Amino acid sequence: MLPTPDQSTVWRPRHDLNLKVTLMWVKTSQRRNGVGWWATETPQGSASVAFRAVSGEILADAWGPGAEWAIKQVPALLGGQDDPSGFRLLDPVVRDLVARLGVPRIGATGRWYEALATAAVYQRVVSADARTSVARMGRLFGAEVPAGGPLPLFPRPEAVLRVPDHGFHRAGVDRARARVIRVAAKHADRLEGLKARPAADALRWLQRLPGVGPWTAARTTGAAAGDPDAVPVGDLHVPKLVTYALSGAADGNDDSMLELLEPYAGHRGRVVRLVKAAGIGPPRHHPAPTRFDISRI
Repeated sequence: MLPTPDQSTVWRPRHDLNLKVTLMWVKTSQRRNGVGWWATETPQGSASVAFRAVSGEILADAWGPGAEWAIKQVPALLGGQDDPSGFRLLDPVVRDLVARLGVPRIGATGRWYEALATAAVYQRVVSADARTSVARMGRLFGAEVPAGGPLPLFPRPEAVLRVPDHGFHRAGVDRARARVIRVAAKHADRLEGLKARPAADALRWLQRLPGVGPWTAARTTGAAAGDPDAVPVGDLHVPKLVTYALSGAADGNDDSMLELLEPYAGHRGRVVRLVKAAGIGPPRHHPAPTRFDISRI
């Protein structure tokens, strides 16, 4: 049983919540037994946050030295600061998806280092393996979770810089991804400064870092800033899914995806999230990617 929270709030959103869409790229958050959890390192310290919907309201509790900062971030985390007013339903498929899933609201964590470091863990691997590695990184090298919350805290930058190669290996992270995580840790202060920049500027700045391409940069701005235009170019599956959903073509690539999304400029990430959440995609003619845990080698 959890102790009395250090901070609590009640927030009444003005929009319908679809947490699968809103928190799609926030890899420090999970939903367990009907309760949403978020574990993060705030400017004031560690925080563990639990939130649940009750009668149209969000009841949120937070624990830890960073509880006050984290509880104030809950509305933004759940899409409360996102403005979809310019999102026009230009395609019958998109209109149908919105009718089924609602207008996508994009959540923002405000935590840039964590967004980049966890995006790096997801580079070029099966999502299930990446989730396991993010959790292992937290359990092995993260700080103690306030109130014994169920989600481990991703390691702080100074902790990451002390992790040896074999430590990343234990977490299931290969050297290439470990290199990018270390880059994020080395530039953590500058990363947090990106909150003052427009998302498009942040996207360009991120891609100047070693090992950070358009895919990783988009995942970062999508999570940290709630960027509604973030498109993960270079993804193994997303270009095929979006192309198939919007045109019916089964041989989609980045070029076809970007061309079909162009009319939604400024809100392209909303369409991507809708398609992913709906599970639309061409028929598979090959087996699913094989999971591979390098920590067992």
